[in-house]
Amino acid sequence: MQFDDDARLDTSEVQDVRGSRIPGGRATVGGIAGLITLLLGLFLGVGPDRLGLAEGTGQPVATVSALAQVQQSCRTGQDANTKDDCRVVAVVNSVQDYWDQEFERRSGTYTSSPTVFFGQRVGTACGSASTAVGPFYCPGDRKVSLDLGFFDELRTTFGASGGAFAQAYVVAHEYGHHVQDLMGTLSRSQDGRTGADSNAVKAELQADCYAGVWAHHATTTKDGSPGGR
Repeated sequence: MQFDDDARLDTSEVQDVRGSRIPGGRATVGGIAGLITLLLGLFLGVGPDRLGLAEGTGQPVATVSALAQVQQSCRTGQDANTKDDCRVVAVVNSVQDYWDQEFERRSGTYTSSPTVFFGQRVGTACGSASTAVGPFYCPGDRKVSLDLGFFDELRTTFGASGGAFAQAYVVAHEYGHHVQDLMGTLSRSQDGRTGADSNAVKAELQADCYAGVWAHHATTTKDGSPGGR
């Protein structure tokens, strides 16, 4: 997966709160519980509220240094090809650009969703969650939350392969949930039922489908330059 070296990145679609202090936060999972939660977050893409692990309502306090670091170091596609955080910025740009065009084509309005980079713990409208939950989407504030260390743990601890495209697919899956949220299907899927035929499982499969749709069409970034494939 490569991006055009000259493609321009839009860092306004990412909020970097790594190094922030979360008021009232405390560890919620660990050991085997953390492993189970990590796998659920990976394969189901659910937020901490849906896993019953959300706690508190403390919000992250963004650090200027972290935000400035991304803004300064993630400028072009060349940066995206060499740095994990910049690659995620490029993927977020590409995914949202695609869905914005799709919603417009269907006479709808797409509402942008930022991705939040966090370390160890993050506060959302769905509660406070640790990195063990994995990447997740919170419909309460319409944000995707991601600890970049999650990708390292998948590779080193669980032996996951797939490289840059696997990372992009995880991000695109979470934005699939955002699309569901905008269309109202996400709320309808949360009916409390469980099992292989439940609406919750169907919602996860649909989010995977949406990620695949983006991957199939991921040929341009916002400025029209060739993008990730």
